[in-house]
Amino acid sequence: MSYQNEKFRGNGSIKNDSVYSASSTAQVVMAESVSRRFLSIQNIGNSKVYVRFGAAPVVSGTKLFSYILAPSSGTENGDGGVLTLDGYTGSVYVATTGSETSTVIATDFNN
Repeated sequence: MSYQNEKFRGNGSIKNDSVYSASSTAQVVMAESVSRRFLSIQNIGNSKVYVRFGAAPVVSGTKLFSYILAPSSGTENGDGGVLTLDGYTGSVYVATTGSETSTVIATDFNN
């Protein structure tokens, strides 16, 4: 367990812990939240997931995204890409490419 997680223990709560389908149509998995302490997103599906802060990812042409979460070795195997971030309070979007789909778990930790 990282120091960041140790510091959080007992000092906050989980505001949102939801599973989302990711497709080529970008969607918000976390709305802006000024009370957010940190966030976690894990790809538990079989396709790469593109993450962008504050706007929808663009995966063709100009390539505007913040992170790529690697696919899991199998559906819900738990070894897909994980993003944890401390202190970001804005919105978070996810998308895949073409006809690809995947699944992510997004958890929002608040004060």
